[in-house]
Amino acid sequence: MRTSLSTWLAFSAAAALLPTATAFYPYQYGDDSKSSSSSSNSNSRLRRIPLPPSTSNANSNNNVQPITLPLRRVPSPLRARQNTYNIVNSNDPKQEKSVAIDQDGRDISYMVAVTFGDSKEEYHLLLDTAASNTWVMSQECSSSACKTHNTFGAGDSSTVKPDSSKSFSVTYGTGSVSGTLATDMLHIGALSPTLTFGLATTVSQEFRSYPMDGILGIGRGTPPTTSGSIAAPQVMDVLSTSNLIGAKLYGIHLSRAKDGKLDGELDLGAVNKDRFSGELNWLSAVDNDRGFWEVQLEDAGVDGKTLGLSGRTAIMDTGTSYILVPRDDALAMHSQISGFKQDGETFGVPCEATAVIQFSFNKQGYNISTADWVGAKIERGAMSGLCMSNIIGRQTFSDKQWLVGDVFLKNVYSVFDADEKRVGLGVKGSEDVDKTGEASSTTMSSAASGESTSTSTTMQTWSNALSATGASKTANSSSGGASPTAPAEGQPQGQNGQSGAVGRASAPLLGLTVAGVTLLSLFI
Repeated sequence: MRTSLSTWLAFSAAAALLPTATAFYPYQYGDDSKSSSSSSNSNSRLRRIPLPPSTSNANSNNNVQPITLPLRRVPSPLRARQNTYNIVNSNDPKQEKSVAIDQDGRDISYMVAVTFGDSKEEYHLLLDTAASNTWVMSQECSSSACKTHNTFGAGDSSTVKPDSSKSFSVTYGTGSVSGTLATDMLHIGALSPTLTFGLATTVSQEFRSYPMDGILGIGRGTPPTTSGSIAAPQVMDVLSTSNLIGAKLYGIHLSRAKDGKLDGELDLGAVNKDRFSGELNWLSAVDNDRGFWEVQLEDAGVDGKTLGLSGRTAIMDTGTSYILVPRDDALAMHSQISGFKQDGETFGVPCEATAVIQFSFNKQGYNISTADWVGAKIERGAMSGLCMSNIIGRQTFSDKQWLVGDVFLKNVYSVFDADEKRVGLGVKGSEDVDKTGEASSTTMSSAASGESTSTSTTMQTWSNALSATGASKTANSSSGGASPTAPAEGQPQGQNGQSGAVGRASAPLLGLTVAGVTLLSLFI
């Protein structure tokens, strides 16, 4: 079923994507030693896209590998590209109104393939639960980043309705996009709502580093009176008001590249009960003016020992690759891991680490697999021989807010319910448990109490753990790690401050470095 364009032209007349920013944190390693090799997949083809920006790092060419993606969906001709991105397509889901979530083969960027209007060109949009703007690079864009991505415009679809009188601008910590609005059919899986979205005519060069052609914003949205809000109906709005989905919610199952299952899935309007065991653990969403899916985090722990980190909240963000927490909280966590070292906001751990890190929500604990939180091997410097922890000691917003990205979300089935203002977490079924055999949930004891650890493959309450006391909220860095030099407030170590984005906490962009080697690049 396709809705007529006239249904939403009234919205288009008043639409504007106001200046804002997202919690978009695509990460890029300077070391590919742990990246997934997807090019051997027999059901794949090349998609030509660009190299990461060059750096002075002699090892930067480690990122250059031929990339492939499976042949499926709408075939489209390749445009002039200089190099290749890594895009690995997931298999088409079996559930009605569900859409495959593709990725870059390294669990860094998760994307959904869409088409617009009567165009046959396929566009990969980053799936972003912390953003409400949807945009795609414009055919009219002359920026270098646009030349290495698929672009969209009047020359691609006869049904697109550009509106050059309406502009938008989205700002990130080190990059930005701006342009004008347009209205057309958005074809996402079997669903085809009419959507007003941004056509980015100016795109900063940072986007050359990442495979997405735009962003699909599926955040909670912001009040109309809030700076950074979207005047046009958002994706979930138009799906709901067009009666294309039964409920204004969606479920997300993120694939893990090394598992080789190609089973990433976005379930629109209904949950997929085959993706989790037992019942969903429903968490009330915390109200905020940024459109975040934010929930209360009761505590965190390592190997069943709680850390006493109460009063935190977690922003659930598929657009963030890793987990970013204030530095003291990160230090408290890593101090429970034997052999850890610290270099500012970066933590190194033994590559063979087996520690199970857990987060607790609504008296239920969820394990994070070592396959997700133990990252790439560090080849030089004080932490040479260790592997990078994918839990970063960086405060992105307040000192009580954690930015919880794909490193955690790969371990649960997550549901985002806009009607009921809640987030649901499900323990993945046995078919989704990673190869280490780790369970998806656990009970914990206080880190300072010396109580025994108990683990289980089913959800269990943390009532005993939450009543225990003693774990300090900070830890002494001499316990296995180098003492960091604290940066000025609002600036990460080794970086020059930059102006924060409109409507966001001031947080500059930031390359994460170890021994002078840039390991990560991020946006906010």
